[in-house]
Amino acid sequence: MEAGGEGSQTEMTRGVFLLIGEPKKALLKLSGPMIIAMLILAAYNLVNAIWVAGLGSDALAAVGFVSPIFMVVVGLSNGLGAGVSSSISRRIGAQDKRGADNTTMHALLLVLIVSMILTTGLFIALKPLLIAMGAGDSLGPAMEYGNIIFSGSIFMVFNNIAYAILRGEGDTRRTMYAMGAGSLINAILDPILIYWAGLGIAGAAWGTVI
Repeated sequence: MEAGGEGSQTEMTRGVFLLIGEPKKALLKLSGPMIIAMLILAAYNLVNAIWVAGLGSDALAAVGFVSPIFMVVVGLSNGLGAGVSSSISRRIGAQDKRGADNTTMHALLLVLIVSMILTTGLFIALKPLLIAMGAGDSLGPAMEYGNIIFSGSIFMVFNNIAYAILRGEGDTRRTMYAMGAGSLINAILDPILIYWAGLGIAGAAWGTVI
């Protein structure tokens, strides 16, 4: 079924034209910004660890215990994002703008449902998981850090789905800008919240959520 004709063509963004154009050119232009974005994110994680290390070994260990659980959430949201991005791209390739818009709306609804389930489940399971991982003396700070981090699950999942929607439309440049700006803001907020505001490990968690 055809959708749109010339009218839909005029509404297409430059990224959409890139997607339906030459594959080799599209691959190069789409992958470059995402590589840069991933490098920026990795650099932020390193800076975050350095700031937390200043609080002592227990705080750094607490972040280390929460990180594997956090990566499960990241992996789940990235997996959902990959599906959303692929679905939108296929519909754009078929010149089905209405189908792409419909996929976007369903993706946002999915964010709400998944986030509610994740947040509830992690609040219940966090302490048993940390004990099973042998958190020991780091259990208190790990709980403090984890509860704040996972209370912001909806923002984390929403961000990844929003990035996926942009990627699906062939707009990896704006994704790079958003991820870069977010990492820069977090890197600035970390020392302010951890040390200047005196929030300690909770400040590191709030910096990540914000």
